[in-house]
Amino acid sequence: MKRLPDNTADFPKLIQSNCVYVDKTRQLYHLLTGSGENFFLSRPRRFGKTLLISTFEQIFLGHRELFEGLWISQSDYTWPKHPVLRISLVEMGIGSPEEFERRLVRNLQKKAVEVGVHLQDNLSSAECLAGLVEALSKQNSVVLLIDEYDAPILAHIDHPPAAEAMRTILKSFYGVIKALDSHLRFVFLTGVTKFNKTSIFSGLNNLADLTLSDRAATLLGLTFEELQHFFSDHIQQAIHQNTLSKADFMQSMQDWYNGYRFSPHLPTRVYNPCSVIRCLLSGRFENHWSQTGTPSFLIKLIQEKDYPILDLENLIVSEEDLGTFDLDRIQLPTLLFQTGYLTIQDYDPRTKNFHLAYPNKEVSETMIKILAPILTGSLSFAPWQTLAEDLKDALRANDLDCFCSCLKSFFADIPYDLHIPLERYYQTVFYMLVKFMGADIMTEEKTNIGRIGAVFQTPTHTYIVEFKMGQSAQEALQQIEQKQYAQKYLLSGKSAVALGLAFAPKAKNIVDHVWKDL
Repeated sequence: MKRLPDNTADFPKLIQSNCVYVDKTRQLYHLLTGSGENFFLSRPRRFGKTLLISTFEQIFLGHRELFEGLWISQSDYTWPKHPVLRISLVEMGIGSPEEFERRLVRNLQKKAVEVGVHLQDNLSSAECLAGLVEALSKQNSVVLLIDEYDAPILAHIDHPPAAEAMRTILKSFYGVIKALDSHLRFVFLTGVTKFNKTSIFSGLNNLADLTLSDRAATLLGLTFEELQHFFSDHIQQAIHQNTLSKADFMQSMQDWYNGYRFSPHLPTRVYNPCSVIRCLLSGRFENHWSQTGTPSFLIKLIQEKDYPILDLENLIVSEEDLGTFDLDRIQLPTLLFQTGYLTIQDYDPRTKNFHLAYPNKEVSETMIKILAPILTGSLSFAPWQTLAEDLKDALRANDLDCFCSCLKSFFADIPYDLHIPLERYYQTVFYMLVKFMGADIMTEEKTNIGRIGAVFQTPTHTYIVEFKMGQSAQEALQQIEQKQYAQKYLLSGKSAVALGLAFAPKAKNIVDHVWKDL
């Protein structure tokens, strides 16, 4: 059985260590034998961008022996050798813009020495890149691979002057690529964000953006078929370890790690490869992605933007807004999509609008961990985990009084100054708690005569909840009944329950509740 490639982003090491490699070489073949385009691809962190760059590198170096048994080795590809200039900016952006420029120059000078190229002193990074490519092209046309092209900007995104200075350096650096076109065989850039083309890539008018292209819909990430084919032995091992049926195991895998959609036109969804591998290694369904780090700039941006949390799972954004990121106008939905916290739920070709939502349980839980301290002041996530289990136990016992008592205790522990005397605040915290329980929940669900405060479902029940601030729980219950909110759920085969929750501004808590089987 082949090994699982945990944390391995080096293609030769992965192959030589007998690790599982998901064969994407057919898609790579069509990119590298195409019409001579330069390519750009934005994908979330931990999605295999660096391994993709490494794979391209080995193909263009002509290392056919590494690809034995893969699709491309059986194709008509002739394996010509090209000089490859591979640059990773992932760690260079730490420090000031001036330090970054010096690091980039030193990095390029070091690469020049390694291949026997002499570069003059006192050159800028852009001049070093131009000189190195021109010298290497005397052997053959050059392949330029740039990984994490945006890392220096993202490292300073919470400090606009430094981020803008980084952008200026990178615009000059990437700007020379167009002038080098006659020396280049293939150009591929990857990153997390997709900046406005005019802000960084103004000179690269032949840059093909694969971010939302059908050609790259499954280029990174795992399809269901790839998961079953390449990881079959490890799946069987994990099934035995978890004492689950294969159907239940694969359903859990889908609920936790699938759901990413990168094309508006293709419905195909992919799994997070990092999370799948860590799940198979540990044998546990848990939040592996957040353990690899959450961008601090994202947390700060969520706090600063004060964005309505309930809207994050039901966002409608335009194609223009989704596709670009601008330092002068940072839009939270765009950033959440590009960093992998939201994905395409649906697309309307008529309006060219995207419906965004959380891709899966793992991301939903990650977002709750980000948002919980903002809303409740709790730096520890243990109270949320304890409460989630207590709430699930109460629902299993069909004890809504206990369910509401648990909620009341939780609200009582939130610092007094964090409470906002609005229905929306309590509705938001309730939504996050139920979401963390693992239940499907929708807020402000539309019916033909109104909007339901919240609807959540368990395997056996549908709960219809109405929130009231400064009014009675009975009034909330009456609203559910009078507006017949339950009507659209009665044919689901599940028991329907109406729950009215009344909050008081002074008490800053639930002061009354009432429920009824429908």
